[in-house]
Amino acid sequence: MTHAAAKSSTAPVASFVTGRALVLGVALVVVNAFWQTPMSSILDIEITDLAMFSNVVAMFFALVLLNSVVKRVLPSFALQQRELLTIYAMLGTATALNGTDMIKALVSLVANGTWHATPENDWDNLIVPHLPQWLTVQDKNLLAGYYHGESSLYRDPVLRMWAPRAIAWTGFTVGFIFVMLCLNTLVRRQWVRNERLTYPIAQLPYELTESRERGSTLLRNRLLWTGFGVATLISVINQLHVSFPVVPAVPVQPFNMLRFFQTKPWNAMSHMNYTMYPFAVGLAYLMPLDLIVSTWFFHLFWQAERVFGSSMGFAHMPGIPYAEAQIRGGWVALLVATMWIGRRHFANVARLALRPNVAVAHEDLSDEPMSYRAAVIGAVAGTFGLIVFCGYMGMSLWLLVPFFILFFAYATTITRIRAELGPSVHTISYATPDTFLVMGLGTRGVGQRNLVGFTMLHWVLGSSGRENPMPIQLEAFKFAERANLRPRGLIAAILLAAGVGSLAGWWAYLHDAYIVGIDAYPEESWAASTGFNLLNARLLSLGDPEYVEMVFAGVGFLFTAVLSLVRTRFLWWPLHPVGYVISGQWDVGRILVPLIVASVLKWLILKFTGVGGYRRSTPFFFGLILGDFGLGSLWATLGVLTHMPV
Repeated sequence: MTHAAAKSSTAPVASFVTGRALVLGVALVVVNAFWQTPMSSILDIEITDLAMFSNVVAMFFALVLLNSVVKRVLPSFALQQRELLTIYAMLGTATALNGTDMIKALVSLVANGTWHATPENDWDNLIVPHLPQWLTVQDKNLLAGYYHGESSLYRDPVLRMWAPRAIAWTGFTVGFIFVMLCLNTLVRRQWVRNERLTYPIAQLPYELTESRERGSTLLRNRLLWTGFGVATLISVINQLHVSFPVVPAVPVQPFNMLRFFQTKPWNAMSHMNYTMYPFAVGLAYLMPLDLIVSTWFFHLFWQAERVFGSSMGFAHMPGIPYAEAQIRGGWVALLVATMWIGRRHFANVARLALRPNVAVAHEDLSDEPMSYRAAVIGAVAGTFGLIVFCGYMGMSLWLLVPFFILFFAYATTITRIRAELGPSVHTISYATPDTFLVMGLGTRGVGQRNLVGFTMLHWVLGSSGRENPMPIQLEAFKFAERANLRPRGLIAAILLAAGVGSLAGWWAYLHDAYIVGIDAYPEESWAASTGFNLLNARLLSLGDPEYVEMVFAGVGFLFTAVLSLVRTRFLWWPLHPVGYVISGQWDVGRILVPLIVASVLKWLILKFTGVGGYRRSTPFFFGLILGDFGLGSLWATLGVLTHMPV
């Protein structure tokens, strides 16, 4: 076989996206919005805390099971693998946008500044004059139904008030999703083909759709159903315990271990809970062993820092050990290391973007989502559009350029973390672009209007990155590469999901709010409240750059850089710098024990059965995830429909 023939045999053979996949995906995105809203609002179930969204997995698993039945009865009507994975990517994108920190927060951000202004907090002078009227609601009479309920969204003045804001913010949403798609195009070949990253989070949906003649190979695996049965049994017993307390529960729910550490210096520790969720063990098992160990090790390392600071009498420095600042420096170091590793690819991208006709002769780019020139122009033009949008919101143009550079760098780092190591959680709290700029310029240097602008963008910053949609896009591109299909249609599918998902999220949230009233929710838009409380604190204490935090950010950068260098020089080194960056906050504390259990199990299986044994055991842990997520979604649905405790 000639080189040309070999090359053509591996070229993508068909488009990834079909028309009926788009239609079905859009329908499920709308259904999901009206399902997701009461889950997070009425039941206060934060289904988007994890890297893998439980509702998406549950809906996708049900769709795969239904499709396997259709394949047996009416094979010509059954969905193909590429169609199922397209729907998964669309659902993932829409779920991320409708998560706790994003659209749900945005709707309240649009209203909270006006509604919560009182003579005591003086927001009428501090905040309201700086709110963009075309993007916020300032009529308290029409907002009364939103906060108190017992009203209707479907009244002419109410719709006239909300519709233009929803459409404007949806345009902004589609804009930053498009820029992320362009950036993912630029890194895709390096991360998917050159470095061949593992994409652990993408394993389960792909394996569920990988099939032979009679259906999904994974669905016929007994270990899958064994794991599913274990998780289902635990879930059923615990639901019976909730309904009938006489039934003993299986202890998987959070138990605060810090109650055993009440004296100094041990009481300086934070966020350590016992849990034993089956899904947490399953998700952790899919991670590389060194990252599982690094995550729980560095979580304990952060606790040691806090205890050491308390024992040394640093109580007068309430930020010790300045974890947020260290994490800011840490993720920047991760990005720098990533760019250095892929420097040849990115230099080639620049050449291809500048001289595409010459470069194409040397490299086949037919499998790229778009040309590199189009991706570069799209990223620049899209970012310019976002800057113009925020400029009309009242923010300063000189600040918006570094802001969006930091924002997309932050999103790219989270995407790299997911692609390479697939942690169960990737929260990077208070390391967002606004915190960088406030740290470097001070609140006085940033200015009041820009601080208000940061608050209006608090939903897209998310304060932690746990719902960032950029990794979902790259995982979809990975699906296309594994299935040897052209990914270009995915751009349209994801943009469609973003637009429809955003509007459906606004609609679903406002529909419920005007009936129930968000004042009645267990937790009224936590992210939005956090954004305005943070703004209030910043406006009341306008100050200079935060030099101490800058020092600790430098410490985090250097420590992460050293860890990265050591891993490059010594392959046996077990600690991964990503573990240091993602483990300093609350989320790892909630899955600490499952991480330890998963690391021990994986080490034992690899030691005594090798890589083959690990691969054979993986379906059991897939089953734990599917059973826990599936039954959890079922109980949550019943809770909304029947109002029973779950």
